[in-house]
Amino acid sequence: MRSIVLIMISMVFAGCQLADLRPQSLVMTNVAGKPREFILLGAESYEGDLTVALFREGFKVKPIAITQKVTELESPSRLVEYKEAGYRYALKLSISHDFLWTCAFSSGHRVNVTMTVIDIQTNETLAIVKQTGPDRECPPLTPVWLLLAKELSKAWQ
Repeated sequence: MRSIVLIMISMVFAGCQLADLRPQSLVMTNVAGKPREFILLGAESYEGDLTVALFREGFKVKPIAITQKVTELESPSRLVEYKEAGYRYALKLSISHDFLWTCAFSSGHRVNVTMTVIDIQTNETLAIVKQTGPDRECPPLTPVWLLLAKELSKAWQ
């Protein structure tokens, strides 16, 4: 009886992930003075977790994407008004959930996240970071938000 229990326990934990998966990152273009200040797009309910992780890596996250009205005097007789984004760079997240993979020690589950660094002014993709991991604490694994922030910091130097 005892051996059956041990076999069942080992089968349950045999499929468990015991180490963080390596991130995939690609920097598309060389940006002078790489920005460390972003707005978040598509972060859903994970905005707070990602904001804290980015803050720990030295990034700033602006909570609201604002637009501002700019007035330009083109000539003495012509005044031009237009709207422009208040912040130039954004982190766009695409999150897919794997609810079949759950954490044994928390209510977390696996998420696959693609984080894209976008220049809003030129509508250009500057970098992409992909990471798979738990959406919250799940020992011995690191939450995916911390891994994304570390990889962005490393790729964005």
